[in-house]
Amino acid sequence: MPADPRVMKIMGPRLKPLFESMQKNMPPDQAAVMKEEHPNPLTDSFTDALDYIQAPLEMQLRAGVRSLELDLQADPQGGLYANPLPYRELRQAGEKDLAPIYEEQLRQPGMKVFHLADVDFRSQCPRFHQCLTLLRQWSDANPGHSPVFILLEPKLSGLEKVVPGASAVGAFDKAAFDEVDADILSVFGRDRLFTPDDLRGKHSTLEGAALANAWPQVTAVRGKFLFLFLVPGLNLKAFAPYLEGHDSLEGRVAFVQGLPGMKHTAFVMVDNALAKPGRVSDLVRKGYIVRSRADIDTWEARHDDVHRKDATLASGAQIISTDYPQSPNIYGNDYQVQPFAGGFRCNPVVASCAK
Repeated sequence: MPADPRVMKIMGPRLKPLFESMQKNMPPDQAAVMKEEHPNPLTDSFTDALDYIQAPLEMQLRAGVRSLELDLQADPQGGLYANPLPYRELRQAGEKDLAPIYEEQLRQPGMKVFHLADVDFRSQCPRFHQCLTLLRQWSDANPGHSPVFILLEPKLSGLEKVVPGASAVGAFDKAAFDEVDADILSVFGRDRLFTPDDLRGKHSTLEGAALANAWPQVTAVRGKFLFLFLVPGLNLKAFAPYLEGHDSLEGRVAFVQGLPGMKHTAFVMVDNALAKPGRVSDLVRKGYIVRSRADIDTWEARHDDVHRKDATLASGAQIISTDYPQSPNIYGNDYQVQPFAGGFRCNPVVASCAK
């Protein structure tokens, strides 16, 4: 759900210099990755990049969307995010009727789902278990649906070290990763999932299975969900609790983003298909599942610019992320990445597609 405009008004001026300083002090290799993943200039203000609205999960699924992203915030005891900094400040200033955030749900123990603590914290389903339940209910009502990819991005830090009074984000430790797996299994059961074990089969590594083209046909995974962890900044050290003792994700529920040459890598992320043309197609031909973005930080939608969208669709990326599956979009133009009929398409790179 969109942030209360008053939150952006007071937090935007604090965040912009922080992120500018972070980018300025990055090592050159990290700065290059950041530039590739976020190539567009900010439009009118820093907060423009957060100015998007997502339809309810069920609406997106019914419209044919088959890739959804959930941002995860650890909260083992509950209540870490129930009283965000800007709401405290706004209330102290006499502001009322703040956009609701389901405080009762946020006070319950367990994994939470929203984008950015103290900035973009409103959510349709603030508890991870709630979101999973909504997905399962839709699946039950639509047996035989095409497979659904759920991207999971664990939030590893917040603003508490640089903004006084900001929420202390919960640690994403072994207990948090185990909680994610347990929540998924408790809602879906093993039979509704396609997991790393299913792909690996008798291959020695998960990557070996991907490179051997062991991914199933769509018909074999109808009615199933695949969960895939995004690795922010490709900080795989932060995923050690999930990977240690599970080099090829043995026994784990979710796939984990990686790089070619890593034992666990069956899923690769290339956000910018316009950079290094041919890279996505090459990875797809080798056997990896690739996520790429049709639009980044609201730029393409604001400017009705289809260059990235067209390149991403042509690249063969199996997971294409967009914030704009409907037209007209929230900016009043026709930019749209329309879901495929039936939730999937014939891959233009690795399949023989009938005209």
